[in-house]
Formats: sequence, C-alpha cells, structure tokens
Amino acid sequence: MSKEVKVGLIGVIGLVFFYLGSNFLKGIDFFSPVSRYYAVYENVDGLIVANPIIVNGYSVGRVSDIRILQNRDNKILVSMDIDKDLIIGINSKATLSSNDFLGSKAIVLSIGDINSPINEGDTIMSEIAGGLSELLEKATPITDNLGVTISRLNDILASLRGSGDMITTTLDNLNNVLTNTNDLIDNNEETITTTLENLNSLTDDLSKKLSDIDPIIKGANDMISNLNMVDFENTFNQIDILLTSMNGVFDDIESGEGGTLSLLLSDDSLYNNLNKTAFDLDKLLQHINENPKHFFAPLGKSRKKIERDLRKQGKE
Repeated sequence: MSKEVKVGLIGVIGLVFFYLGSNFLKGIDFFSPVSRYYAVYENVDGLIVANPIIVNGYSVGRVSDIRILQNRDNKILVSMDIDKDLIIGINSKATLSSNDFLGSKAIVLSIGDINSPINEGDTIMSEIAGGLSELLEKATPITDNLGVTISRLNDILASLRGSGDMITTTLDNLNNVLTNTNDLIDNNEETITTTLENLNSLTDDLSKKLSDIDPIIKGANDMISNLNMVDFENTFNQIDILLTSMNGVFDDIESGEGGTLSLLLSDDSLYNNLNKTAFDLDKLLQHINENPKHFFAPLGKSRKKIERDLRKQGKE
C-alpha cells in the first residue's frame, strides 16, 4: 500500500471520528436505537437541532430536525429522537422551555398514561413555557412599584435632614415621660395594689351576682318556652268569635229583636212602669220595716187600724 493511500485512509478515519465525536458532544448517539416523534409549535424561541429532550431532569433524546410548515400558518415542526425503550403515553406533552439561565432551550417531556402508549411517528401535544422575557414582563409592575417606594423613602429621608435636634428633643421628652410614669407607679404602689385588690373583689362579687341571676334567667327562659307552647292563634280565634257574637247581640238589641232587654232600651213606657213598680216595692219594704206588726201579727191589722197608726205617726 502506497504512502498516499495510507495518508488518505488516515484522513478519512480522522474525519469520521471527528464527525462522530462532534455529534456525540451534541448528544447524538449513533449506536442507541431511537423512536421518532413530532411536536408542532407556534414559535420555537431559539430551539436548535441537538437540543435535549428531558424527562424529570434526565436526557432521553434530542431534537433531530426543525422545519417550517408554510401550509399550516408557518408553524414549526420539531422532530424528536427519543430512546426506543421509553414508552410515550397518550396524554404526554412536550413543553418548550429554557434549559439554563443563559437561555439555551430544551424540550421537557411529561409522560402520560403508559397503559395507552402512542405509536412511533405520532405527534405529541405541545406547549411553550414562560421564558426569561415573560418573567421580566411580569416583574415590570413590581419593579415600578419598588421604584415609587424608593422614591418616597428618599423624600422622607430628605425631609428628615437637618431635623436631628428635633428628633433628639422628641426622644428626650419621651424618655422624661417614661421616667415620670415609673416614678408615679413607684410612689403609688400601695394605692395601685389596693385598687387592684378592690377590683378583684368587685369581680368576685359580680361573679356571685351573676350566679344568683342565673335562676332568674332560667325562669324567664322557661316562661318564654311556656308562652311559645301557647296556641295564640286558636285563642285569638276564640276571642274573635266571642266579640262577633257580642256584636250580634248588640245589633239585635238596637234593632228591637233582643227581647226584654231590647224593650227596656227602646220602649219608655216599659221602663217607666218598671221604675214605678220598683218605687212602690221600695215604699212597701220601708213600711214593713217600720211597722212589722201590721203584717206579722197573728191575724194582722185591718186597713182602718193601719191608716190610724199612719196618722199618728204623721202627727208625731
């Protein structure tokens, strides 16, 4: 074998090893069997071929191809080579997210129900996770509020400049107030103790009074319970019926249909006769009371004797 052939073979072998090594560093393993799946995104946000496919932080494959689908509103089709031994469930999801703080991309795969696996070549559901830019957009209102707060704090500090003497005076006055309060407590410790004891005694008395009030409250509750048991509706109905009957009686009396009572109220002659009879009866009872012999003697007295006795009484 000539020297030129040997140099050529060495060059070819070197190129092969260089190609295999560079792809190995990219995560391409030519010796492990893989299954190809697809995902469609609105925007891949910097995703490139050879970016990893990750499950729970572990790399299970790589992005093998990226192409644009102009017949589907320019959406992006991403081809993923995933370990053939990994079962992809029907509800799996391929989430495009940042792989590190520098912004490199990866596809995070969430495995669905492995009892219902999908077939090789199927398309997996996709979504895009919020990146650093979205995080910064959400943080913008917070930073704005923080800026306003810092500005106000600076204004407060600026207003306090040159107020050191005033603050010192205020603190001295506060210290004096606390000192005077302590002195007041020390000088009146006995009085304060007595007051607290009296307050405790008053509290005990109130507790006893409350225990005496308990039976009264219980009695009131019992009375209320008894009142609740009264059928007020039936009672009021009975009263209403009674009042209706009385009104009927009064109506009969006024209309003259109430018998004797109606006649007494409407017929003056009957009233006068009854009044005269009562007057005569009263005179008779008075005469019997004054002259019982006229009526209770063995045979009584004759009319003439009675009249003679009455004349004598009149002369007297």
